[in-house]
Amino acid sequence: MRILYLFALLMLPLISQANCDPELMEVNSPRNSKYIIEATLDNENKMLQADQFLQWVNHSSDTVFSIHFSMYTNAFRNSQSTFMLSTEGNLFGNSLKDRPEEDWGWLDVSSAKRNGIELIDKASYIHPDDDNEEDKTVLEIVLDTPLNPGDTLQLEMKWEQKIPKLFSRLGYQRQEFYNMVHWFPKMGVWEKDREGKWGWNCHQAHRRTEFYGDFAIYDVSITLPDHLIFGASGCKVNETDLGDGRKTIRHIGKDIISFAWCAYPYFHVVEDQWEHVYIRLLIPPEHCHHRHRIIATVKHSLKYLSDKVGLYPYNSITIMDPPLHALNSGFMEYPTYITGGSFAIFPKGMHSMESLIAHEFAHQYFMAIIATNEKEEPWLDEGFTTYHEDKIMESMYGLNGSLFRILGYKVNNSSFSRHEYVALPNPSTGSVARSGWQIKEGYKGIIYSKTATILKTMEGMMGEELFVDMMRGYYQKYKFAHPRGEDFIDHVKSFLATSSNKDALGDVDLFFEQLIYGTDKLDYQATEITYFTPIHKVGFFGTNKDYVEEESTDTIVSKALVHRLGAVVLPVDVRFTFENGDVINTKWSGKERAKFFYLKNTSRLTTIEIDPENKLYIDIDLNNNSLSLKSGKSPSIKIASKVMYFIHNIIQTLGILI
Repeated sequence: MRILYLFALLMLPLISQANCDPELMEVNSPRNSKYIIEATLDNENKMLQADQFLQWVNHSSDTVFSIHFSMYTNAFRNSQSTFMLSTEGNLFGNSLKDRPEEDWGWLDVSSAKRNGIELIDKASYIHPDDDNEEDKTVLEIVLDTPLNPGDTLQLEMKWEQKIPKLFSRLGYQRQEFYNMVHWFPKMGVWEKDREGKWGWNCHQAHRRTEFYGDFAIYDVSITLPDHLIFGASGCKVNETDLGDGRKTIRHIGKDIISFAWCAYPYFHVVEDQWEHVYIRLLIPPEHCHHRHRIIATVKHSLKYLSDKVGLYPYNSITIMDPPLHALNSGFMEYPTYITGGSFAIFPKGMHSMESLIAHEFAHQYFMAIIATNEKEEPWLDEGFTTYHEDKIMESMYGLNGSLFRILGYKVNNSSFSRHEYVALPNPSTGSVARSGWQIKEGYKGIIYSKTATILKTMEGMMGEELFVDMMRGYYQKYKFAHPRGEDFIDHVKSFLATSSNKDALGDVDLFFEQLIYGTDKLDYQATEITYFTPIHKVGFFGTNKDYVEEESTDTIVSKALVHRLGAVVLPVDVRFTFENGDVINTKWSGKERAKFFYLKNTSRLTTIEIDPENKLYIDIDLNNNSLSLKSGKSPSIKIASKVMYFIHNIIQTLGILI
C-alpha cells in the first residue's frame, strides 16, 4: 500500500499539468464529414449497439448516387473473407483451423435513413477488388435521390456488432480487454482517380493494409462498465456515471481520418504534457517500469518531427501498451492513438520498444496528417515512417547503437533498415510502387526498408539540410490532403529546380523510375588496381625524322578499374588515395559497366573508395565499394557487424515468441 501511495504522489504533478483540449489551434481540413456515434458495449456478450449520424458535403463537381462504407469487422465474419483467405490459414502465428463460434464477429447495419426515408433495402455488399461473394467488407447504400455538387447528406444509421476475438488488432481478449479499431461503418473517400473521374475509393479489407479515409469531426460516446479504463482518439470532453455500474465517456476528435478506442480494467494511466500536446499512456501494471522510456520517446518524437517536418497539429496523443495476452493488438497506429508492444523484461540497451513507439508516432505525420492511400501505395506511408523512425532514434541515442547496444555490440537504426532490404533472398522481388495486397513476398523489406533506404540515399545526395527543407515543403503542401506517389515526385522535382543543388539526384525522373517503379539493384564495385610506368618520348619524330630521347621520370600511372554490377545508374563520388597521402576526388556518372581511371603520381595508388561518404545507402553491397592494397581493420568490422545483426534477430524473435 505504501508503494502504491508513493507512486500516486509521483504521478500527481503529471496529472495536474496535463490538459487535453478538443479545440485545435486552427481548422486544418475542409471538414466535409462529421460522425456522431453513440455506442453501448455489452461486456458479457461482446456486442456493440450503436446509433450513428453521418453528415457529408459533396465537395465535388459530380453527382453522387450511392455511398460506400468500409465494414472492416466483417473481415472476421468467416474464414472465406478476402482478408482471411490471404492468411493461408495462419495469422500472427495462430492457426485459424477449428476456431469456435465465439471467436468470429460481424458488423451489420439495420437502418440507414435519409430525411426519414429508409435506404437499407437498397444496400448491398460489393467487391471492388475481387469477385469474392463471401466478402462483406464494403457496403454500398444507394441514395433515394442523387446528391448534387455542394449538397449535404445526412444519414441516420443503426448498427450492431458482434465483436470478434482478437484476430488482428480489432477485438476482445480475456480479462475484458478491448481494442476497437475500424469498428464502425466508415465512409470511403470520394475523389478523382488518375484519369480525372470522380468515384468512391473504398477497398475491401486486406491483410496487409488498412488505412484510407477522409478527414472528419468525430463526436463519439461509448457506454461501458464503469470498472473498465478507457482510452481513445481525440480528447475526452465528458464522463457520466449512469448509477447502474456503467458510465458513458464522450470523446471528440477533429480533422482525423478515423477513430479508435480501447478498454481494460487493469491499465495504469500515466499523463504528461509536451507543449500543447496532452500525452496519455495506458499501460498494464507488469510493464509500468517502462513508462519513462515510452513517454521520453513520445516527447522526443514530437520535438524531432515538429522541428524537421512540421508542427504537430493535434492536441493529444494516446499510447496503449497491451498486456502480453493481447499483444496482437499492438504495433499499430491510428489518428492520435497508437499501440506499442513491450514485455515485462526489456534490457535498457535494447531499444526496439522505443523504436516501435517512434515508428507508430511518426505515422501521425505519414498516414494521419499526410493521408496517403496505404492500400494502394503503402510505401508513402510505411517507408516514410520508417525513415523518420530511424532519424528519431539516431537523434535520441546517437549513430552508434541507437537500436541495439548490448555486450559491446552496437547497431543503429538506419543500418538495420538497410540490412532488412539487402538481406532479402531476392531484393529484386518486386517494385516499391505496388498495391499492398499485390505483394506476396518481402513486404517489410521492400515497402518499409527499401523505401527508407531510398530516402536516406536522397538525404545523402542532396545533403541533410536541403532534404529536410524538401520534406518540410512536402508537409506544408500536402498536410490534410491525399497525395499520391507522383505528387511527391513532382514536389521533389520542383523543389530541386529552384534549389542551390539542382542536380543533386541527377535525372530525378530516372532516379524514381529505377528505385521506386523498377526492381533493379544498385551495386558499384572497386575491382582492381594495377600500375605501369609511362613510356618516355623516344624515337624518330617529325618530317625530318629527328631522333628524340627524353629522360625518363619517376611518374607512375595507376590504373583503377571499377564496375557497375547492378542495373541502376546513379552518379557517384570516387576517391583515390596514394601511398604518399595524396588524394584525388572525382565523379563518375555510373553509366559504364566498366570504367578505367588512369591516375599519374610519383607514388602508387593504394585505395579506391566508391561513394566514400556513403551517400548511396541503397547500394546493395557496401563492402565491395572500396579496394585497398594495404591491410586494415575492415574485415573484422564486417564480421562484427554481421554478428550484431544475428544477435539482434535472435532477441527480437525470442521477444515475439514469449
